[in-house]
Amino acid sequence: MPTETPNGHFAAGQLRAALWVMQYLATSEGQPPEGDAFRGKKVPARLLAAGLGSLMRNFLLTRRHGGDRWKAAVEVFHEIPDFLKAELPGTTMGSGEERAFVAGYEKQLAAYREKFGRLAG
Repeated sequence: MPTETPNGHFAAGQLRAALWVMQYLATSEGQPPEGDAFRGKKVPARLLAAGLGSLMRNFLLTRRHGGDRWKAAVEVFHEIPDFLKAELPGTTMGSGEERAFVAGYEKQLAAYREKFGRLAG
């Protein structure tokens, strides 16, 4: 499994997982997208825009829940800058870039599920 491509697709996938977990911690609603949802001429910057736009709202909503949810949200929130070190790709992904994005997303989501259990969806 790739660790990160030079153009940041793997890190963008990890960021997408972090943003989804932050949303779930805030609302306890929905199911995480499957990796195939990111295939088919998708642009990473567009896939991340809504989650980035609601990040602070979700973080503050999670604060109201307190307890383990809040602790998990703080950990996820602290990891987000690492995923933003690479530039967010703003062009349509090719097949190799899609694979890197999906690999990053699935790896990060699995790590959150292992660490936080049911809190990560």
